Amino acid sequence: MSSELKQLNQSNFAKEILKYSGVCVVDFWSETCIPCKQMSRLLNEIRAEIADEVVIGKVNADENSSLVEQYGVRGLPTLLIFKKGQLVETRSGIDRKQVIRKAIESYLI
Repeated sequence: MSSELKQLNQSNFAKEILKYSGVCVVDFWSETCIPCKQMSRLLNEIRAEIADEVVIGKVNADENSSLVEQYGVRGLPTLLIFKKGQLVETRSGIDRKQVIRKAIESYLI
């Protein structure tokens, strides 16, 4: 298992997320965003705990403005949760690990 979250961009987003038959979490982040670094750490911890059940990836918002615009990302960090290729939840800002994990797990049923 890789130690990094899956790197997503305009060219691989549809293949990796929209065509995936399970649950995916996409983290929109920026290098200059301090809460984004906290979110990345939390998502890595969650990924280590439930890696077999969910795909977690990240999109650099500074380098992928078309995805930012397409999904209406207004602040960072923003998490998008997809189930069977459909956007089912958008979460903005940082939250506790347990809250994030519970939100993700609610779509694994």
